[in-house]
Order: sequence, then C-alpha cells, then structure tokens
Amino acid sequence: MYNSVIFDMDGVLIDSERFYFDRRMKYFDSIQMEPASRDIKDYVGSTEEDTWQKLVQDEQLRKELRREYVLFRQENPIDLQQTLRTEAPRVIQELKKRGKKIAIASSSKRKDIEQMVEQCGLGFFIDFLISGEELQESKPHPEIYQISAKKLGGIAMAVEDSFVGIASAKAAGLYTVALKQDYDIDQSKADCQIPSLSELLTIV
Repeated sequence: MYNSVIFDMDGVLIDSERFYFDRRMKYFDSIQMEPASRDIKDYVGSTEEDTWQKLVQDEQLRKELRREYVLFRQENPIDLQQTLRTEAPRVIQELKKRGKKIAIASSSKRKDIEQMVEQCGLGFFIDFLISGEELQESKPHPEIYQISAKKLGGIAMAVEDSFVGIASAKAAGLYTVALKQDYDIDQSKADCQIPSLSELLTIV
C-alpha cells in the first residue's frame, strides 16, 4: 500500500521534453550551427548542465552559447498551462482525496518547478518539491528520491519517463511507474508502464 507518490515534472506532469528539444534546435538553426546531436533521446531526463555538454563539446564555446541562449529562451517561453497533461490535475486531486502525499522531484531548476506549480494551480496539492540543482548529485543518482521519500514518510511510489529518472528511483528502492512517451525511449527498468497518468489510480 503506497501512501505517497513522487512525480517527475518534465515528460510526466507536463509534456515538455519535445518543446524544450525543438526550442534548442531552433536556437542552433538561428545561429547556423550544428549541435553535437539532434536525437531527442540523448537529452530526455538530463539536467541543463548535462544537456549543454551533449550539445556543444567545446567548453568555452558552450559557455558563450549558454549565455546567448538565456535571451532566446526568454523570447520563446513555454506555455506551462498548455503543456500540462490534461489528466494531471484530476489524478493529483483524486490521490489527495485518498489521503496520499504528493511530491515533485525534478532535475529542472527550482524556480521552473515553482512556476509550473503556480501557473497550473497545483500548489494546494503538493506536499514537497525538490530540484536537482539543490543536490550534490543529479539523476540517475538516487539522492533526489531518497530525500523525497524520507520527507513524505511511509511507502512511496515514483512516476518517471526517462531512463535516468527511472534508474534514480529504482536505486532509491522505490516502485517505479513509467509514463509512456510518443517517442522511443528505454523504460525497461521500470516496474510497470502506463499510457496515461489516469492509470495511476488503479495502482496506488
């Protein structure tokens, strides 16, 4: 019996991975430069630091481009309400009705997680949230899930989408549910896969 659920954000609560990938590729097109990879699977679940290391091999050039990309990102913001999975609010509300605690454990920056929670009206339902930038180790290290599970108490379940996120949750000893994506990604290490967040209500 699980008394808490820990959600990843990108790819799980919000369908954002494709948007972020397309925005980065659009940026590189705008400066007429080819990134090291144009395969979305190379970036799913990665921290911003890891993503840029994969995009640009040269360290000095990478620093310069990241500074420029800050402005490009501001000019091309994500619409969080549009990318929120339609079933997410209903599922989270139902979990709370059942007395479950809810956490968000994401590799994204804390301000981005807080912005999503606020804009999508989820703040009332979230008991705890944590960002990978607050920790010494990022996913696939289990620290983010270890801290979240300890904070919530009881027996926690994780909901992930990426290979690194699944590895992180499993290494923390959590039962891990993988939300299927519209692109091919390795979710074989998860305990089960679901096509929609609504399926969680039959598991918890």
